[in-house]
Amino acid sequence: ERRIDMTILKFLINIGLIFIAILYDKDLRNDSAINYRLPDNVVPVHYNIKLILHILEDNFTISERYFFEGETNVNIITRNVTQNLHLHVLDLTINETDTSLFDNNGISYTPATYNCNNLTQILVLNFNDELSPGNYTLKMRYVGIIHKDFEAFFISPYFNEEGNLVWFAATHFEPTFARRAFPCWDEPALKATFDISIKHHRNYTALSNMPIREQLDDGNKDGMIWTHFDTTPIMSTYLVAFVVTDYVRVPTEDETINIWCRPKLVPHTKFAREIIRKTKRLLTEYTNSTSKISKMDLVALPQFTLNAKIEKLGVQNWGLIIIV
Repeated sequence: ERRIDMTILKFLINIGLIFIAILYDKDLRNDSAINYRLPDNVVPVHYNIKLILHILEDNFTISERYFFEGETNVNIITRNVTQNLHLHVLDLTINETDTSLFDNNGISYTPATYNCNNLTQILVLNFNDELSPGNYTLKMRYVGIIHKDFEAFFISPYFNEEGNLVWFAATHFEPTFARRAFPCWDEPALKATFDISIKHHRNYTALSNMPIREQLDDGNKDGMIWTHFDTTPIMSTYLVAFVVTDYVRVPTEDETINIWCRPKLVPHTKFAREIIRKTKRLLTEYTNSTSKISKMDLVALPQFTLNAKIEKLGVQNWGLIIIV
């Protein structure tokens, strides 16, 4: 009887496994029918991105939810006649009344409808008029969340030398998190150049992929300034990066390379500076090249932020490396 019971049990288990396999295969086939890729009829050429941070300078608290305003002007090329544009958007509130498309003659086109698929994270702008092949500029305003999960544009609190709770803001866009900071064609092959501008508190420093072009006070007397950066080389969206921090700069032997950290850690950067010097020499000898990038900033994350998730971050971007 025991042998018969075991046979029946095995039979039932096998039936169950077959049933699970059938359901799983059905799910896979349904999932494969969903197109997560963007159409290839539109390509970005250049992004002009402006961000305004809304983070408390005083009375900063961990529980508060912080956000940013954004404005993006993207130069695009349409390869074929079309009536819609597809691009990636996630966790952004688009100002539909202030979204326009301009051609080279200054003629504007306003989207008739907006369709956002949360599964594919693709926003479709539908136009009543046909868009001929050519060059256009897409202008969008939006509001985004400054996250606390160490993805996209995130904020991390830490205690400064005086024991006050302050903040550190940075980005982690790899693999597909740039779409949570600005509307974009968020696929690695769709490369473009970028102009980044950030409005932030005066006693903080903004860093990005490129050197600072200029800093301007817009005259609002709100204690904030604009930091504008040079244009980047052609690159993918996931390589775009920026940091806003109250760290101090530690220069190295190479004037284009700087370390940024909390003041009390400056004496401990000697080893890092020595490694930078040796690495640069070895790479120069190995590649037989003396060409320089315009700058390289190495920023040390506050230890308060360290956890299993942040330790996995490979935040190595053009001109800006975040060290864990």
